[in-house]
Amino acid sequence: MPPRLPRSALSPVSRGLPRSLAARTLAATPATRAQSSWASAVDQAKNLVQDQLAQFPSSSSSSSSSSASSTASSAAAFFGASDPASSASSTAPAAPIIQDPLSLVSSELSSLRSNVSSLLGSGHPSLDTIAKYYFQAEGKHVRPLIVLLMSKAVNGLSPLYPDLLAQAQNSTQRSDTGKSIERDMGINEPLSPGSVLNDFNPHMESIEGSLSSTASTQDASAAAALASATGAILPTQRRLAEITEMIHVASLLHDDVIDASPLRRGAPSAPSAFGNKLSILGGDFLLGRASVALARLRDAEVVELLATVIANLVEGEVMQLKSQAAAQAGDAASTASSLPTHANIWESEGLLAHTMGLSDSEAQRAIDHATSTANQPTPAHFSLYLQKTYLKTAALIAKSTRASVTLAGCGADAISKANLAPSVSEEMRAIRDAAYGYGRNLGIAFQLVDDLLDFQSTSAAFGKPSGGADLRLGLATAPVLYAWQELPGERIHELVARRFEGEGDVEKMLRLVDRSQGLKRTAELAKEHARRATQHLDVLPDSEAKQALVRLNEQVIKRVK
Repeated sequence: MPPRLPRSALSPVSRGLPRSLAARTLAATPATRAQSSWASAVDQAKNLVQDQLAQFPSSSSSSSSSSASSTASSAAAFFGASDPASSASSTAPAAPIIQDPLSLVSSELSSLRSNVSSLLGSGHPSLDTIAKYYFQAEGKHVRPLIVLLMSKAVNGLSPLYPDLLAQAQNSTQRSDTGKSIERDMGINEPLSPGSVLNDFNPHMESIEGSLSSTASTQDASAAAALASATGAILPTQRRLAEITEMIHVASLLHDDVIDASPLRRGAPSAPSAFGNKLSILGGDFLLGRASVALARLRDAEVVELLATVIANLVEGEVMQLKSQAAAQAGDAASTASSLPTHANIWESEGLLAHTMGLSDSEAQRAIDHATSTANQPTPAHFSLYLQKTYLKTAALIAKSTRASVTLAGCGADAISKANLAPSVSEEMRAIRDAAYGYGRNLGIAFQLVDDLLDFQSTSAAFGKPSGGADLRLGLATAPVLYAWQELPGERIHELVARRFEGEGDVEKMLRLVDRSQGLKRTAELAKEHARRATQHLDVLPDSEAKQALVRLNEQVIKRVK
């Protein structure tokens, strides 16, 4: 594990000074926010969730304040902000204890839905409606929350951050409608002429192309003041959080078509409401709009990260379809070994999962039995399952988290061009890797808990068909793999091979999972990945945002909704 980095308040340098000198100019860690101010912020966030709203807004024309409150309430409820036990206080420790991760970024999250709505405008009414459909319902917004918290945790660690912050604070202005325009980072400015783009967005028409790209120069005293504002979230990072949610929702639109899901977040799914064709086109449109917003971040490293996420989502879905077909043919293990993969990584991950919750002697017997007996799950089955989990769920979280760090001035390309000292370059690499490792493991833990909840939750609590929904889709998730491993005499391989489509197959598998240690071992595997995620944060200096990420990690494996 790389050594923990000190948080530095780095003074920006004038144009005449080498950046390598600025890189070594480290200041003391900023003081922790006053306790009274922090308590007030927590109380304010908790006040937002007293009614525990769980329904759609009363109408699509709800005020922005109502929308903001709904978004905040859903996310805060998810993370236990209203839990009386969690609000009990004790003497203040040296490091802050974060009861509600939402409280640190509540203002950014509260505006997320309206900002995304502006990005998704279309001149075609049907496309406009379907693209925004899932954003009308309350979501947990876990992915944007992670992006924003990681941004806050790492901002100020790069010697390039003060210049970025100066750009952001120097040139925010108001449009004639009173709407804030963040021209500073160029996030709303097209790179090509509008006549070439031919892309009409009625919500952005008053913004695009109307702004100057010139930024005023700061004097030394103003620059020093900006450098002290460590942790301020940049406009590019807020836009990244919005892009992340757009990609996620696009995947939901496509998934609900593939899975023929009737419900999503407790309401009719998009295919149920609009049909498959519009749902597919709506998802494609979301990806298009996300790609436009991504390009306007003007960071090739970030574009590469998020573009590969879109490819990963498709690869994960295809892998799931192929694994189902292979299971039907009784050849899942050979399919797992033939798929493109980073073999060393996934083989070790599969072996860990295969033996999770077993003693050393039990683990060895399980491996021996799997390799010597036909029709038993092998480590390759678990490797395939975890790789698919990464591609479909964790890749978006991991790469968007790394992208938030890149936008904080820690990107490899930006650091290289700045000609900073090798030691600084290594520190920035450690931060990028820590962010990715946190997001990757948190994402895997999140999906493992999701798969576990499918065997425990009702449709009313889960917001979508549950109580074996994955089984009805023919999916053999971790609880099934563990039950299959533990109960060799139950011929579970036959249920898996026919995708649980036989009469009574789903009910039988539910009973077998309940008889086994499948749910317990799945929970242990989720906790192991959550532990790894927290361990990756060790490289970051202590801060409220870091503690919020730790708290978020804990809440993911304890969630009930």
